[in-house]
Amino acid sequence: MQSLAPSSTISMKSIMRTPSPLPYNPHRFAFTVKSAASRFDSAANATNPAVSASAPAPSTNFASGGVGKSRADWQSSCAILASKVVSQQQNTEKTGGADNITVVNGHKTLDLVPVEKIPKPLTITDLSPAPMHGSTLRVAYQGVPGAYSEAAAGKAYPECDAIPCDQFEVAFQAVELWIADRAVLPVENSLGGSIHRNYDLLLRHRLHIVGEVQLPVHHCLLALPGVRKEFINRVISHPQALSQCELTLTKLGLTVTREAVDDTAGAAEFVAANNLRDTAAIASARAAKLYNLNILADGIQDDSSNMTRFVMLARDPIIPRTDRPFKTSIVFAHDKGTSVLFKVLSAFAFRNISLTKIESRPHRNRPIRLVDDANVGTAKHFEYMFYVDFEASMADVRAQNALAEVQEFTSFLRVLGSYPMDMTPWAPSREED
Repeated sequence: MQSLAPSSTISMKSIMRTPSPLPYNPHRFAFTVKSAASRFDSAANATNPAVSASAPAPSTNFASGGVGKSRADWQSSCAILASKVVSQQQNTEKTGGADNITVVNGHKTLDLVPVEKIPKPLTITDLSPAPMHGSTLRVAYQGVPGAYSEAAAGKAYPECDAIPCDQFEVAFQAVELWIADRAVLPVENSLGGSIHRNYDLLLRHRLHIVGEVQLPVHHCLLALPGVRKEFINRVISHPQALSQCELTLTKLGLTVTREAVDDTAGAAEFVAANNLRDTAAIASARAAKLYNLNILADGIQDDSSNMTRFVMLARDPIIPRTDRPFKTSIVFAHDKGTSVLFKVLSAFAFRNISLTKIESRPHRNRPIRLVDDANVGTAKHFEYMFYVDFEASMADVRAQNALAEVQEFTSFLRVLGSYPMDMTPWAPSREED
């Protein structure tokens, strides 16, 4: 999405006089602030080792159920792949771009540094704008094989190539660097609430939400074969999983130390790889199979209706329609305090548009606002960004007019995506056989 200059303000009166629905333009409601995060620059990131190592290589097919590579192997592969993508872009710029593509693809391979057991070397076809008809979609997710995010990727895109990433940031960059076609990342859980890290990354990066998927979460207590519950003195898992099982762990009579790690399946992998006989992990039943662990307790989440919502991200937005239920996600900020929030919400209420979520996050670039311009006194207000999901398509004239009105009250407005709603019937979480 490209930003509109302040001079391109949409007049509410002119819109209300329009007799027919306005054509949807995905760039129309993309606004930026001077202090907002800048556009992703892969060439600049080449100097940052943390970023250079962030784009993972394709993994085995999701449907195959393979464990894949160890985390160390993936990190080594990712570093090489990311650096090669940046170097290709720089070489293309120096030699005249598309007219000299042979500089990028002048060899049969990309001359990768030899690394053993890389699942598939990156080739020039991996940098195509979109997969060809009939080819397998590459989907990035955070975690290791056996993570709930991998299951969500498989539900969203059956038969996809699931690419594990060690951080949420890496999954975003995998799509931006054309290593992956999509990313599937969690944004909220029915018990643990919002995953704030991903809300912040949605604003920092320029990817678009193209869909959502809801996944029942079924937690298990896993340990090495032969280990009994009374031998356990530590339980490790993702912070969300630990909070979702807090009451059940107490009912099991486990007086254990709880430690947070990056993801649930990673906790299971850590227990198995280090032969920890005094430590249990909270993860899925599939993770138990992958890492040869026993299930000490099944279904230990505090509520059987435990559900996590994931969003699917892509480089380009989809074209919204009105022939099926759609949801639209936006983020906005304003300079006049929280009193404007009522006016913004009224723009949706007046048009009978249902809001499904409101999330506030501190404004990273303007965390504090003084009450008076003279900087006199001690009273201060926190500045917030507001994330809103509402049930309407951007092809609907009601949504277009609502956002035109919202623009009049806000200093920053951006449409994160307009996408089909997940209408899968709800059922209590249970692990499939």
